[in-house]
Amino acid sequence: MRFIHVADLHIGKKVNEFSMIADQTYILNEILKITEEYKADAVIIAGDIYDKTVPPLDAVQLFDSFLTRLMQMNVYVFAVSGNHDSAERISFGASIMKKSNVFVSPIYKGASEPVKLHDEYGYINKKGKEVNKPE
Repeated sequence: MRFIHVADLHIGKKVNEFSMIADQTYILNEILKITEEYKADAVIIAGDIYDKTVPPLDAVQLFDSFLTRLMQMNVYVFAVSGNHDSAERISFGASIMKKSNVFVSPIYKGASEPVKLHDEYGYINKKGKEVNKPE
């Protein structure tokens, strides 16, 4: 399986009161192109999705669009919050998104739920070996 790993997107960041949203839109579109070009099976978004715990509307809309396009590409998405994010806000809708293979980390309560990955060759285990074919 091929994974794309990104982190520290800081969507909604302003530098000297100048919005970076146009640049961030460009970068997220480039990530989408790379994901498609390399036929990635999953995208891991490792923290600091937003620049603030309460991100501006354009940042939320941009991230929503990004996740939607990844979902339409049929790739797995794994996202966790970072120190700039609000875990409660990032995990909003997580149980609904799971059905589209978009897994957003909920607030950690001492246990995690494993996600079984599969591709055209079947399910894989920790060692990368095929376990069985998906139905």
